[in-house]
Amino acid sequence: MDSGNNSISAPASVSQVGRSPGRVALLMPYWDFWESSVPWDLRADRERLLSEATNIASRVCHVAASTLIPDIDTARDVGEQLTDLDAVVVVSTMAAPSSITTTALDGLRQTPVLVWALSRSNRVDDSFSHTDITTAGSSVGAPMVTSALTRAGYRFDVVASSLSGAHVVHGAIRRVVTAGQILRRPLVTIGDPIPGYTTVVPPEGVDQFPRRVGVPASVFAQETAAVGVDEALTVVERIREEFDVDQAVTETALTRAAQAEVALRGIVRATGAVAGAINCHDGSLRGNPSFGFAPCLALGRLTTDGVPFTCTGDVLTALAMFAVRGLGYPTLYHEIEALDFDSQEVILANSGEHDLGLCSDQPLLVPNNWYLHDSIVGPCAQFSLSPGPASLVAFVMAPEPRFVVAEGEFTSRQIPRTGVPNGAFRFHSPTLEGAWSEWIRSGVTHHSVATTGHLATDIRAVSGLLGAQFVQVS
Repeated sequence: MDSGNNSISAPASVSQVGRSPGRVALLMPYWDFWESSVPWDLRADRERLLSEATNIASRVCHVAASTLIPDIDTARDVGEQLTDLDAVVVVSTMAAPSSITTTALDGLRQTPVLVWALSRSNRVDDSFSHTDITTAGSSVGAPMVTSALTRAGYRFDVVASSLSGAHVVHGAIRRVVTAGQILRRPLVTIGDPIPGYTTVVPPEGVDQFPRRVGVPASVFAQETAAVGVDEALTVVERIREEFDVDQAVTETALTRAAQAEVALRGIVRATGAVAGAINCHDGSLRGNPSFGFAPCLALGRLTTDGVPFTCTGDVLTALAMFAVRGLGYPTLYHEIEALDFDSQEVILANSGEHDLGLCSDQPLLVPNNWYLHDSIVGPCAQFSLSPGPASLVAFVMAPEPRFVVAEGEFTSRQIPRTGVPNGAFRFHSPTLEGAWSEWIRSGVTHHSVATTGHLATDIRAVSGLLGAQFVQVS
């Protein structure tokens, strides 16, 4: 487990599992050379601007440090204190020597950087003056920083906005934080992948990312059995509030699903994982009469809470799910189950995993019809996806790390007899055959992530920050 002022405190502990907002430092390069160009206290003005920038950033991340850096000595001191960070945001508002920034970042070469060219106002009017060239100089200061970062081999993203453009900055911060967390935070694997499923894990000897913490399936089974009935029943009450529970779902199944959820949350807390992959088909789980069921409901409940889980031991799709979730979008682990050439749709479903962020109404909770012969028939969510803009996202090793995105739409089609979360997706491409073939040629496996919105721009930025390839299916 990864274990105003320049000091950086340890991350706060949380009792409930959820995605960490990310630890970020804001650094503002400053140069007193320009103080004679303005009729007021320029440094005090920049400190106020940094305070406003910090307030904006703190809505989407934990600001561990926020510091104005006026010279090399200060930059060196600040850099020595910058540890345990997911990202650094360089707030550029004026021209300043690039060495101020590179000195502060010298010990953070693997940490993603966002250069934020910040203006106080949206507008440049006709009274723009010599003084304004100094105070509104983000378009001069930012390339001074980015040019130096490029020469030094840093990976960075850039965003330009005024103080009123918080939504633009929030998206950019999410991108660098997501990349940083992929590099720093582990995924937990429970059990080994299904034998022969070689494409759901990195190739042998490739350990760049994602980081992994392994937990034997037998340990998960033991932890599940150790959960007290009273604690489980508290979770069952929450499940009944979220779902319309079918009468065919037994109390035993609900209780066991709740015990699995409590155990899974405990494993996530203990490992510090941001996502996970489980193989419930392991002999210690579904094949073990003392466990005896598919814990899809537990996976979906954690996924809904921001810690996405895949099945079959699919580490690579778990990473794709975390990337999507880190950007603020819901994640449905799925397969493309069939191609409808008449309607130009692909049919999406899975074996019971869910994310209620994709459900507009109260979902059903039904017996999982994939596993009707288990000792206990575990419950799973059933709902259909709402129509609207959508994306499919995959992460593969082909053999280099690669994100693949296909933009399109969820259609209004519903396939409730699948008994699981379901829907239909239509690629932007004019032909289904062409789009699906392009999707497959990119190297994707049979699993991917379905989400709302169009994510190609965001995932492209995350790919660049990680040094990964990016493919967009037209």
